[in-house]
Amino acid sequence: MKNFRVAFFDIDGTLVDNQLPHTLPFGERIPSSAKLALRKLKENQIEPVIASGRNHQTLTALAEELGVDSIISSNGNCVHYQGKIIHQNSIPNDLLKKLIAHLEQEEIAYLIETADLIYSYEGELQNENHPSKKALLRQSDPLPENVLQLIVGWNERTDFKLGIDSPLIAEKVAPVAANIHLKTGTKAEGIHKICAEMAITADQALAFGDEENDFTMFEAVGFPVAMGNAAPTLKEKAAHVTAPVSDDGIWKACVELGLIAE
Repeated sequence: MKNFRVAFFDIDGTLVDNQLPHTLPFGERIPSSAKLALRKLKENQIEPVIASGRNHQTLTALAEELGVDSIISSNGNCVHYQGKIIHQNSIPNDLLKKLIAHLEQEEIAYLIETADLIYSYEGELQNENHPSKKALLRQSDPLPENVLQLIVGWNERTDFKLGIDSPLIAEKVAPVAANIHLKTGTKAEGIHKICAEMAITADQALAFGDEENDFTMFEAVGFPVAMGNAAPTLKEKAAHVTAPVSDDGIWKACVELGLIAE
């Protein structure tokens, strides 16, 4: 195998088994074999990095539990390397106001996401089980600063009507949810930032994923790995398809690829 130096891991459906009750904490939905695999990667001088659509605050406790020091959050719009923020891609305030007005006109409920909080207006999209810290906004309140993306509901009939010329993109991140953020904010951009910080090439990086928002991540690394439970279109882009997350997919891939020893 190549001299891999870093491995990027999506959370939902990749490290975390989404078939288990979502009321359980992240850590309890990650197979023990995956936790061990990440520790062994680190021992072998391969930096494990969380790469998720979720916001940074949601992931800090999990990263600490896994012994992970670097996090790509909010679909690449926020990047921390070894505990230090190295990149943040916020939606300009004027554009954010236009987006919110558009969503309200289309009667699409939304949550507002920063690195540290999830905001909602009274009567808007509510998700009591969302693990992020939440704050309730009044209509008279100013918009939060450094908004990275909006969280919106999704189904196969949803049309956000953003237009091909919009600087924004709506990206499905879960079976019933999508994120709207700047097109320049991708997991690939987060990968580029971390690789540059480590002074390595993309060929020295792997990525593990399962959903459509992992496409750009797969294109940014030398060796993409799809979980057995991944979307069929993502599997087509993978250099290796492993077992589902629930069947020790992370551990099996790391062993099969020679990244760790059994």
